[in-house]
Amino acid sequence: MDCSAHKIYHLHSFDSRRLLEDYFSGNPDMAFEEDFLKFPIEKLIKMFTLGHVKGDILFDLSIGSMIHHLYSAYKFFEHIIVLKLNDRCIMELKRWVDTRTGAFQWGHVLQIHAEIEEKR
Repeated sequence: MDCSAHKIYHLHSFDSRRLLEDYFSGNPDMAFEEDFLKFPIEKLIKMFTLGHVKGDILFDLSIGSMIHHLYSAYKFFEHIIVLKLNDRCIMELKRWVDTRTGAFQWGHVLQIHAEIEEKR
């Protein structure tokens, strides 16, 4: 058995941008679109629309710099507080919030949301 050192991600960091590009990008050859984007978005929209989850404040503690699931929630919560685990995740998210050059593009997720909500 190969013995290798384990990474402790809050100390050694992890590449949050790579996570987004590998699993959440809008690339046509992205293999996980159905599993990581469409299916969860469909279920979240249904859950929020039916009122199974409700309140004034939503705390989001998701891995990496993912925010695609928050598009489903923003209509149902007055405040959404996003908590991130390390500085790289915060910097990646801040790039998007400030619409800086090189920020991850989430436009394809808005399109998926629109398509799913059209079907409802």
